[in-house]
Amino acid sequence: MKARTLSIVSLMAAGLMVAGCSTSPKSGKYSSVPEADQLRPDARFPHSMVYIKEGANFAQFSRLIIEPVQIYRGADASWHKGKVNEKMKEDLAQFAQTEFARVLGPKYPIVAQPGAGVLRMKVTLADVELTTPALAVISHFSPGGMGMNLLGTGAGMQGSFMGSVTMSVELRDAATDTVLAAGLTKQTPMAVDVTKTFGNLSAARAGITETAIKLLGALDRAHATAAGPGLQ
Repeated sequence: MKARTLSIVSLMAAGLMVAGCSTSPKSGKYSSVPEADQLRPDARFPHSMVYIKEGANFAQFSRLIIEPVQIYRGADASWHKGKVNEKMKEDLAQFAQTEFARVLGPKYPIVAQPGAGVLRMKVTLADVELTTPALAVISHFSPGGMGMNLLGTGAGMQGSFMGSVTMSVELRDAATDTVLAAGLTKQTPMAVDVTKTFGNLSAARAGITETAIKLLGALDRAHATAAGPGLQ
């Protein structure tokens, strides 16, 4: 029993060290996502690398085409050291397809045909880290774990034993096929959000929803500036 207790404590300590890692995608990875060579860190978009075409005016777009969500096939994705199987990837891709439409559709209607005022969106599921549910729950309710996760939330860090999702989003003018913006983002729930510790894909699903919400916010801000260029 003592050895088992020590083993759990050791695993928790390792997880708390992981919680101190940045949730930004690593530069140089995912080299085959759209516009990978043009992506750069941008203070306006935490945990992301982005490209925005100079002078792009997103206020002129009011409708969206969402292409079928792609699964990244590059060798520079880990997929939790191969533990994320094809069914998991396909389920998450389908979830992303539905979730982006659910979040964005009420403000920016989803259409099938290109035309003036239509943005074409390409979403790629690039990588996933799995949540370890049992250890995540223990670490969130233990005194030391709660403290570390509180600190992690304030610093925007990943919670102990909580998973994440890395996604690429590309936006094109559907009428001209011009690339207007692209981004690569790594998202994970707030470190103290114990509700996202149940199920090994719970954090990845939450990250997909968060990515869609942040994109919605960026488009809304572009429209609020009444024709201001770029995404804010």
